[in-house]
Amino acid sequence: MWSWIIETGSELILVDAGARPGATGGVTRTAFDISPAEALVPQLARLGFKPDDFDRVVLTHLHGDHVGALVAFDPRRVWVAEAEWAPVARFPGSLLRFMTAPVYRGFSPRTFEFDAPSIHGFSGTWPVTLGGSVLGLPTPGHSPGHTSFLVRREEGDVLLAGDVTYDLPALRDQRDQGFIGDVDKHHDTLRRVLSLVQSGVAYLPSHDPESPNRL
Repeated sequence: MWSWIIETGSELILVDAGARPGATGGVTRTAFDISPAEALVPQLARLGFKPDDFDRVVLTHLHGDHVGALVAFDPRRVWVAEAEWAPVARFPGSLLRFMTAPVYRGFSPRTFEFDAPSIHGFSGTWPVTLGGSVLGLPTPGHSPGHTSFLVRREEGDVLLAGDVTYDLPALRDQRDQGFIGDVDKHHDTLRRVLSLVQSGVAYLPSHDPESPNRL
């Protein structure tokens, strides 16, 4: 379960917060085997980082294996798409939050909309950074407000793609992987993301062992 650190020169940004030891896969009944040393905060410490070092935490989505360490971060610095948070923020969606978005009680993130100009065929963008070096792209389907983050770098652009697919071969084959909340939206996302990757952007989904090599 990859989490990513983006250093922009003016900000330190964390993408996703992993799963906590003892986590389960909710409705998917996925089994995880995470030791305390493999949790996000100890892993950050190995790299010399503390939770308070991060100016922002941005989330691809709210499934349990991406939000496990949020309790260690100031919620005023945590951002998630409004389309992802709204379905579980209020009754009746809040009743099933423990299954679809297992955040801690009282969690209240900051939210964003994809209301900036569209690029690469996506319906809109969210500029994470003022200069546009990091952009949130709407990639719904796996979850209602699933977001991928396009990072523009001199070494080559990368897409931190969350759970669009679990690995690159599935994207190339346009194949569903894992839980799909909305099949039609997901298939539309697959087409748009594949087109972006075919343009030369490196594809870094959250569960592909080869993602760091492509980075």
